[in-house]
Amino acid sequence: MTLYSFHIDARELEPLCFVEAAARDNRKGLQRVTEVSRLKEIAEFIGRAPNGILPNNIILNLTNKVLVEEGEDSQVSLNFPSAEGDYAFVVDGQHRLFSFRDEYRKLPNDNAFQIPVVALHNATDEQVGETFVQINVNQKPVNRDLLIQMKAILGLLDTDIDKAAIELIHSLDEDHDSPMHGKILRFPKEQNKWVKVTQLVPIVKPLLVPGGVLYEKTHAERKRVLNEYFAAVRDVFPAAWAEDKSKTYSLLTPTGLQMILGVLPDIMKRCDFNEGFTYTSATFTRQLEPLQALAIL
Repeated sequence: MTLYSFHIDARELEPLCFVEAAARDNRKGLQRVTEVSRLKEIAEFIGRAPNGILPNNIILNLTNKVLVEEGEDSQVSLNFPSAEGDYAFVVDGQHRLFSFRDEYRKLPNDNAFQIPVVALHNATDEQVGETFVQINVNQKPVNRDLLIQMKAILGLLDTDIDKAAIELIHSLDEDHDSPMHGKILRFPKEQNKWVKVTQLVPIVKPLLVPGGVLYEKTHAERKRVLNEYFAAVRDVFPAAWAEDKSKTYSLLTPTGLQMILGVLPDIMKRCDFNEGFTYTSATFTRQLEPLQALAIL
């Protein structure tokens, strides 16, 4: 089976393509629903970034109506019978391609948008089906923790609060004096780490939003407060907070961390009242000690 790779203006390609199997002379094929909401979302995205790219290939199966003419240096010409018709079945990428239809398109008419294409030519239904399964079923999704790391590196996090939370979590993992050092799983398959960034973000964010106890503090102050607090938790509940990187200790699980960070605002208020607004491991320890008798910990 021969594959052809090329790029083309999306507005020129879209009228040549189809996805409904009924449009292929009633032959049995892949039946998929085109979601209007996704078409609109992609069109809006492209409209906001007209100089951007859609790097993933559109995968097509060209029908036998498309003529292939051999050229020089392994180049070929693909000749379509007309500028519009059912000449290319969309195996993958239908929403990206059909978002350029006139009813969804947000780009000016004189703005050409080149998209990459990989095309089969007159492949059998079995070959098309196998390709579809390989693309949509057998591929593994991107690891969520790795995705967050990449978004942080590329500056693509959704809000400033997300960015601040990720930076703070990274600092806790990197600081050798932090009780959380070496416990936060930031990349897939890191050894002896189990607390995931994706699990910590929703726990840490409430502390950083307006009204949160760490909202008005600098990054350095936030890190110091959390390090002091975790050190106090470790000292007050040594059996529940172990240092041998085990997944079995209750306060080093997502639920345990959610619980101890959930009471941080109350412990800080106790420090305000009883410790003169001082947040150290010693003051946190004194204010945590009344919780020692709780069987849940």
